[in-house]
Amino acid sequence: MADTTLKPSVILVADRTLSSPYKVLFEGIFATMQTTQVPEWAMKGLVSPTMAVDREGWASAAPIGLRRIEAALIDQGVLSEREVVCTTPEGLARLMGPWVKVVGVSSSDPLGRGMSNTTTQHFWKGDLYTKVWTDRMMDYLAAAKAKYGFRIVGAGAGAWQWAFDRQAAERQGIDVIFEGFGESAGVKLIGDLLEGKVVAGLVEETGTAEAQIPAIKRPSLLGIVELSRGCGRGCRFCTMSAKPMAHLPPDTILSDIETNVAGGVTSVVSGSEDFFRYGASGPRVDFEKLCSLLHEMKRIENLSFMQIDHANVSSVLQLSDGELKEIRSLLHWKEHTDYLWVNMGVESANGALVAANSTGKFAPFRADDWEEMVRDAVQRLNRTGFFPVLSIILGLPGETGEDVAKTLALVEELAADRVVVFPIFYEPVRTGEQAFTLEEMRRDHLELYAACYEINFRWVPPMFWDNQRAGGVSWSKRALMRVLGKTEIRSWRKTFARMRQSLPDHESVTALQEMQRVAGKGS
Repeated sequence: MADTTLKPSVILVADRTLSSPYKVLFEGIFATMQTTQVPEWAMKGLVSPTMAVDREGWASAAPIGLRRIEAALIDQGVLSEREVVCTTPEGLARLMGPWVKVVGVSSSDPLGRGMSNTTTQHFWKGDLYTKVWTDRMMDYLAAAKAKYGFRIVGAGAGAWQWAFDRQAAERQGIDVIFEGFGESAGVKLIGDLLEGKVVAGLVEETGTAEAQIPAIKRPSLLGIVELSRGCGRGCRFCTMSAKPMAHLPPDTILSDIETNVAGGVTSVVSGSEDFFRYGASGPRVDFEKLCSLLHEMKRIENLSFMQIDHANVSSVLQLSDGELKEIRSLLHWKEHTDYLWVNMGVESANGALVAANSTGKFAPFRADDWEEMVRDAVQRLNRTGFFPVLSIILGLPGETGEDVAKTLALVEELAADRVVVFPIFYEPVRTGEQAFTLEEMRRDHLELYAACYEINFRWVPPMFWDNQRAGGVSWSKRALMRVLGKTEIRSWRKTFARMRQSLPDHESVTALQEMQRVAGKGS
């Protein structure tokens, strides 16, 4: 009798926080921000449950990047469908053997250095689960590698961290770091490894590989459906900033949605650095192309609603209220949500500071109008049925105390609207730059941070509840998550109170810096 055991040449696996059956996007975001202050039983039982894996080792869903590589390897004739497998950390053991030649590892935050996640870690005890669980998986893979001799490729949205710290990558057993979209250079890299060729320790795809993008063959994590790749707005704190935006054709997008629906997905997430810019050439939006795509999506049955990830303030402002309302109406199908959120990077109220850190964020508008642009975008989204989720960055290169005060004033003004504001610490994605940490934090930074979180304490719980309800999460799980959320709110407020007693104010820091400057001249 023939042996039908799955014996893949290539295994693709994501870290544990990206291997969970989340129903809505905010569940995944919430999971990646948690530290070991949350007990592991609560993480695995409630926040980030185990993704289903079938008897052979196939994951029921996998991050969209791994699904693209899987499909590209098959469509380009490098491997057959049973020679490449997307699995989970728990599914690795049943797939291992001398037949494995390459293991591709994807992580969004392998060393715990992502901006939003490190910000949380500064205020909480313990280590980020993204790092803890990745370390654990890499320990297992290193032992299996020593036994079977395969090569390990580190990739994913967090690959820049391995490229930034090559020694850490080596300690984790990674042979090659791959940065960028993988359908072209990534497929070639895996093909070279399968043939035993010597390859560089770091391989980069500088473009978006849009010509080689295949439709996925199995469901993606969270039902993420790529609309566009790249951004091109030149923000120094983003890995997508240098890649010009390229759009996927409608046929590929619709095929991906249908694959997810066939796999039991009920809500999907748009994958784009700027949702409203789909189909556009340059910074100008193309309302007709976006609406045409959304009309085609709405014909697909058995979906509840589409969640939006990123958008740009300047793109929102190019659309009229009527156009935004039409787009809003096209984004829910079976289930209505009162909190269809849009994540926009504000960074600072000072347009000049933002312009110094981003070459194209404002086009086709002016940096001088940035503060008013933010107000207008928030109000416009609220009027048209969206829920704005903003991010600001503490410690942007060139930031002054006046910038912090100006941003605080804007945040306090926006608190009158339905809005969420997440403050994050600046974390460089390039070598030679300084991260912002608690050691650099002053009282004015803390007051800005706390003001943002007081807004979030009000609006995040109902937003989370509403999204989970529309995504089909049970009432009992929603209730348990709400209890956990209340516990975290109490912890945040205690931390803020403790820090207020110890942090110096801006004036005392400025005086100390002036004394040090004068003393330096005197010497």
